[in-house]
Amino acid sequence: MKGDTYRRLAFCGVIAPIIFTVVLLILGFLQPEYNHITQYISEFGAVDAPYALIFNTIGFPLLGILIIAFTFALNKGVNNGKGTKIGPLLLVVAGCSFILVSIFPCDPGCIPISIVGIVHGYFCLIALLALILAPFFMLHRLVRDDKWHNYHIYSVIIAVIALSVIIMGKLNFFVESIGLLQRIAYGVSLLWVEIMAIKLFRVLKTK
Repeated sequence: MKGDTYRRLAFCGVIAPIIFTVVLLILGFLQPEYNHITQYISEFGAVDAPYALIFNTIGFPLLGILIIAFTFALNKGVNNGKGTKIGPLLLVVAGCSFILVSIFPCDPGCIPISIVGIVHGYFCLIALLALILAPFFMLHRLVRDDKWHNYHIYSVIIAVIALSVIIMGKLNFFVESIGLLQRIAYGVSLLWVEIMAIKLFRVLKTK
């Protein structure tokens, strides 16, 4: 691929978290009864949700497509494509899972009753875990690249925070704040994508 193509792919990573956040805010505004603190993100696309078609088109699926596109640029831009491919591969897994999440929407209230709802839950878990673990598996490549050396500490911090939030979400004490915890876990992970993409766009621009 040419440099311009890689920069465009890097830009996909820049806009992915922004578009996803805007979609969540707009749909939340259109549904005054929706509670971002107590309800899952996937409830926007549940089978009985009023704007399910919108969310299942430009919500998780678009996020997944943009992350997959960004991954190609990230793999090329860090350590010139040398080193383990596990990190980029995990991002591709996350992107594909985000797409599948909307193909298999959750049941009302995201309470897994049907086979489709159960499958939805598994893909959500795979997507989030892959997105969280990707920074860990990028560490070796980041450390070996002078342009990215300082980003390995940031990557560790982001991954640890996201994993900690997931563990908190499994505790009954935080059951009433599950929506908030889910947003924090996704939020810090997508913040990693955002910052990496911005840096990547600048790095590729100098090549």
